Amino acid sequence: MQQGGGTVLHTLLEEPLREIVAQKSTPTTVEKLFRLCEAALDLSFFSPPLLSHLFRNRASDLDSLFQTVIMGYSGLSFTSEADSTTQQWGRLRCGVICLLRACQSMTDYSSGVFTALIKAECEAAAAQCGQGPESGSNLFIEDIVGEEKIHTGAYVILIGEYLKHLSSSKHMTVEDQVESCRRCVQVLKHCAPDVASVLLHASPEATAHIDPRVTLAEAWFLTMKTLASVCRHSDQIISSLAAENVQTLFGESLSLAMLFIFMKDIGGKKRPAPDVQRGMSPDGPHVLAISDFIAEAMLLGPSILAGSISALSAHIQLNCGNEVPAEVLGAAAISASLLRAISGATPPWVVEDTPVLFKSMYMALGSNPDVFIQTLGVSTKIETMTAVGGLRAGEKLSGRYLDASESHINSFLSKASETVAKNDWKKMKVVLKSATGGKKKESGFNLKPHYCNWECERV
Repeated sequence: MQQGGGTVLHTLLEEPLREIVAQKSTPTTVEKLFRLCEAALDLSFFSPPLLSHLFRNRASDLDSLFQTVIMGYSGLSFTSEADSTTQQWGRLRCGVICLLRACQSMTDYSSGVFTALIKAECEAAAAQCGQGPESGSNLFIEDIVGEEKIHTGAYVILIGEYLKHLSSSKHMTVEDQVESCRRCVQVLKHCAPDVASVLLHASPEATAHIDPRVTLAEAWFLTMKTLASVCRHSDQIISSLAAENVQTLFGESLSLAMLFIFMKDIGGKKRPAPDVQRGMSPDGPHVLAISDFIAEAMLLGPSILAGSISALSAHIQLNCGNEVPAEVLGAAAISASLLRAISGATPPWVVEDTPVLFKSMYMALGSNPDVFIQTLGVSTKIETMTAVGGLRAGEKLSGRYLDASESHINSFLSKASETVAKNDWKKMKVVLKSATGGKKKESGFNLKPHYCNWECERV
């Protein structure tokens, strides 16, 4: 019975594979895209072990499937409509995402596929942003990357799903878990510069197409949060990833989060904030993902804090007054970015996350009250010596409300010290809100969002 069942399973597996191979040298038509999509969806119903075996031993049979999706990004045009071929390509993209999601583990072959897909999507996103916020698009529209299909950044989200699966799997050996995690990290490292280039693109919030940066940012920071959590809870994994320089990846992602916040010009004592801001809107679940990532990543300890300032210093020349240890300076820069965020660079609901964020920072600094308050003090003084994003040369990173009298700063630090002494982190929200101008009325931002739905529900 088992042998007969195996034969039937083999026959069922061969049929979609034959279809994919048969389409390898044919021109791209609606019919070809449809057939490839159906084959990908058929394969996605097989078990993860069988798909993993397929990716290891029959990879060449899958080439045309992934190459067709990658080539589809080169069909980007700045019109406002998607023709039938592009519509079917969007459906194929979903089919491939379903197949990759079903595999649940990263092989050598699939790591190359993920890297190529992410880079192709980032290249198209950068090209779209380069056309400005009012440009049309045939790819970055609701019918292709909206709720009807699946968002930009889905490939990155899948890596996060792989990491969650491998960290909790009872069917994988520790060696296989470590190896799959290592491959995931390699993909993230290879794609990090491409993702950062898109997320820090200066083009204002899109108005005539779906802004690809928003969901890509959510995907990146949620996946990095998952990676940080996996590393925090597995000594074996984080020690094995030391050779992959994973700490640099965390430092660069913390720097990326800070640079996004610093893109926003929140105005000064004598000038209002501009109506049109650089970069993508901060109004969305990607900012929630940034907040969650920062809180989780800081718990990895002082070396990550030091790595964040090392990465940030490649973009901003800082003046912090007295010399302080790298981990304190890193934490101070993060603190300054958070103070700027709740001073108007991000929606008002972000202040609700500050108790968790500053408690994580406190723990990362060894739960030392004196070092923590010293860090907050440095964060109110640190300045940029060059103009970057929304920052002007000589401006305090923490924003206009902390560019204040010594008595205001001392009052803030004194209240923060009392909060730490009482271990009352919920009160930190009140202290921070008071130090940064109080409640922001009529901010124009939406209420706190939920994370996006990353399922392919309508293919």
